[in-house]
Amino acid sequence: MIQTKRREISFRFKYNGLLVMVIKELNNAKKAYQRKDFKAADEIYSKIYDNHQKDFSRWDKKFYALTLYRCYVQNPVNQNKLLDAGKLITQLVKQSNHSRKDAMCPYTLAVLKIMKTLEDPEAVLEWSSKLNPELLNGDISGNYSSKKETWYKLTTKALLDTGQYDKCISLSTEALLNLSEFTYDNDVWFKWRIAKSFNQLGEYDQSVDYLNDIKQFKNDWFIDNLMAENYFFKNDWDNALKYASSAALAKGDTDKKVNLYSLIEDILNKKNKQKEADIHAYLVYTIRKRHNWNIDENLEYKIEKAGFDLDNEDYFTIEKHLHHLWEEYLYKNQELKKGVIVSVLPNKKAGFIRCDEYPDNLYFSMNEFKHNITLAKTDQNVTFYEADGFDKKKNKQVKNAVNIYLNGG
Repeated sequence: MIQTKRREISFRFKYNGLLVMVIKELNNAKKAYQRKDFKAADEIYSKIYDNHQKDFSRWDKKFYALTLYRCYVQNPVNQNKLLDAGKLITQLVKQSNHSRKDAMCPYTLAVLKIMKTLEDPEAVLEWSSKLNPELLNGDISGNYSSKKETWYKLTTKALLDTGQYDKCISLSTEALLNLSEFTYDNDVWFKWRIAKSFNQLGEYDQSVDYLNDIKQFKNDWFIDNLMAENYFFKNDWDNALKYASSAALAKGDTDKKVNLYSLIEDILNKKNKQKEADIHAYLVYTIRKRHNWNIDENLEYKIEKAGFDLDNEDYFTIEKHLHHLWEEYLYKNQELKKGVIVSVLPNKKAGFIRCDEYPDNLYFSMNEFKHNITLAKTDQNVTFYEADGFDKKKNKQVKNAVNIYLNGG
């Protein structure tokens, strides 16, 4: 009996001694963190955590999580270490409610950093589910997106990439409603994901509505490309060809437009323009041959049957040849306008044209000037077509001058 008591006292003494040592080491780790010696803090925490997790107080866990963030998450150099640190951080602490303030939460910061780093959209969604967007701050800091905007952006993109179109539409709509301000045109990109999702679901009218809204603020070639797809599946060949031609003429890498050129070929086949369709098929063929991409047997047979050179890889010459054809498709039934350049902006990127048919001068982008931009000078006579535009400063729709030539040249 006496021996048993002595053993219990001895055990408690050893345990208490060990506990005192653990507490001392935890204090040393905290001090190392506070003096910004994050490496030393990590070494101490990692040594004692596996065997003494139960001895970590809530504050010990918070400082360990902050240490892991500083060492492996803030400026990650190794994805595996980033993921391991993120997993441990989400075990140590919970997501803090920073919906009304923007403060440092290692849980939130680690999850968002991992979402930004991952390339697999399924993995992005797995980490996305660990955050509650209602607890994220929505205030923009300088030019940086808010944490809430970042979460919505990364999650909706992953939903689109994984083909979860209904969820993408729902969450993108939620983002547009819940976020009061946006950075980097993210409000436009949320609408783009909605438009793309509606297109994939076969809801072409809804997709067109969103794209028309987007085109007030952004007019990249892929927007007109999607517009053309919508009209193609609506069997509206004329509108499909108009928007596809606009996309083909817009600024963008030729090889990235290979699917667009295939779409134009399909549209022209529907309009019984076989010769013109074959030229677009040839453009697709030469792009694929130049880049050693797979060439479908049917495409090769079509090119051979049309009498084109199967060894040709010069797709730039073919594209240049097609420019006038695309302009003809795009501006069909439009009246050619005449005007005078009245001003060119100091940055040489845009200017204004006076035309007697319009009460206000028409804005034009220098990308629409079809000659060397050094020739774009005041009092220069030009011809052009009109196009719908949007004046952000005046917040209203306007008419712009496009496809501008000197003296009709």
